[in-house]
Amino acid sequence: MRGNKNLEIYIKLFTVLALALLLAYELISGKITYYVHPRYFYGIWGAVVALLVFACSMMGELRRGRHNSNLKPYFLYLLPVVLAILFPAVEGGNGNVAIAQSSKGAESLYGSKNVADTADSKAEDSAWNTDGASTDGDVQDSNGDSAADVQDSNGDSAADIQDSNEGAADIRDSNGDSAADVQDSEEIAGDSTDESSGEAANADEKDRSLKYKNKTGDGAILISDEDFGCWYFELFDFLKDFKGKRYQYTAQVFHMEDLKANQFLAGRYVMTCCALDLMGYGVITESDKSSSLKENEWITVTGTIGEYEYKGSKVPCLKDVVIKKTKAPKEEYVYYYYY
Repeated sequence: MRGNKNLEIYIKLFTVLALALLLAYELISGKITYYVHPRYFYGIWGAVVALLVFACSMMGELRRGRHNSNLKPYFLYLLPVVLAILFPAVEGGNGNVAIAQSSKGAESLYGSKNVADTADSKAEDSAWNTDGASTDGDVQDSNGDSAADVQDSNGDSAADIQDSNEGAADIRDSNGDSAADVQDSEEIAGDSTDESSGEAANADEKDRSLKYKNKTGDGAILISDEDFGCWYFELFDFLKDFKGKRYQYTAQVFHMEDLKANQFLAGRYVMTCCALDLMGYGVITESDKSSSLKENEWITVTGTIGEYEYKGSKVPCLKDVVIKKTKAPKEEYVYYYYY
């Protein structure tokens, strides 16, 4: 029994340690950023610690012999390690490139909708209530005429009916006062609702470009790698706010077949979760240097936001462009946090 080794526990221990070391290496080297979003880093470090603890717990089983070990299932756990060695992370992107579309449709060119439609509907409701009040008045007049006829036909009980009508008038006056109070309170509530609606409309119409304030020496607004994802999608949703303003950011060159000879996309690869959803997004850029720029080449681009019609939709574009070649940033991908 002493000569028999537990091959199953050896394979299991090797697999666990290999996975732990692979994850630790990817985290320390920074290559993990090509696979997953940085928000998962703490969870991955936790997995490394858990794997090491699990490996330590198996040390005591190494001296225990075992016959007829079934090793086949453990090779499945080695598959991620083998694949990571054979197919390392692809630096520079996966080649999937697109131009974003506004999530707000036609509103992206003109900002938020006006509340005029809501005001018109409220005016119609008010007119309807006024007409209703006039109808009540007509009914009241007809009732008054009927009461007068009854009074004339019953001369002996006229005084009693008059007293009754006086009491009814008092009740009507009381109800009228209550109705007036209710109407006043409704008017106050209506004014409050209108004010809150106006404040909400003003909040929606806030200029989205104001949040980007860092400027370069030549007066352009600098877009950092951290802000690129948010800036890019807001640029398409609120194009009106950004038109005519000059921006500078680090970008990769993306060429597309359906663009003109003097056009290319200046953008970045954006990751939302992991490498499976990695997509290159860029802004149409007009420059005579377009043909001389290589695919995925790193540049610093400075340009003024304009408007361009692409496949029937109006999208932002960069004009009056200045292009300078630059080195790739430490983290080549942009990680989207705004969802």
